[in-house]
Amino acid sequence: MNLSRRDLISQSAAFAAVASAAGVANAQSGEDPEAPLTPEEETLAKLQGAWTLRELDSPEFTKQRRQERAFMVIGGTFLAIDIKLAWDAQEGDEWIDGFFQSGISRIWIERSNTLIARALIGVVTNEDYEIEIEPPGTERRYSVRFQEKNELILNMEDGPRLAFKRLQNSGARRSSSSPDYDPRPR
Repeated sequence: MNLSRRDLISQSAAFAAVASAAGVANAQSGEDPEAPLTPEEETLAKLQGAWTLRELDSPEFTKQRRQERAFMVIGGTFLAIDIKLAWDAQEGDEWIDGFFQSGISRIWIERSNTLIARALIGVVTNEDYEIEIEPPGTERRYSVRFQEKNELILNMEDGPRLAFKRLQNSGARRSSSSPDYDPRPR
């Protein structure tokens, strides 16, 4: 299978939509809303929604002249993530040196406030900056820590630290045919 970078990147948005829809389906599954949540369920509930990367610290990725962008959507027990890092990239340039990770994982929380993400589908760049399809079942482990109301720190076991800020919903949806429709987030 030979996919172009454009194909892979364009699919990231679709993956996020699927994960979000899975969360809605899970919320409507008819589970007893009165049952008390375990600490693991409480953590998972606090993670629900869309997040944008605020800061990335990693010994593997030099910060000098680095541009970074990442989004994560958690819906139910699914996580969709899209991370892009580039160095010395200018508008219109081809991607020369960069890191890319995108995929959908099934997630759960362990007692130690550890988020486990087991890949269902994903791609990542290798050490030669070539995009590779990850084997299904690849696991990543993150310690979870909430800061303030809408901030989240995920520390990966192998060192990188990702600080996320919650994206706010933009209110009621309006039809794109409506004259006052504005797709920009509020």
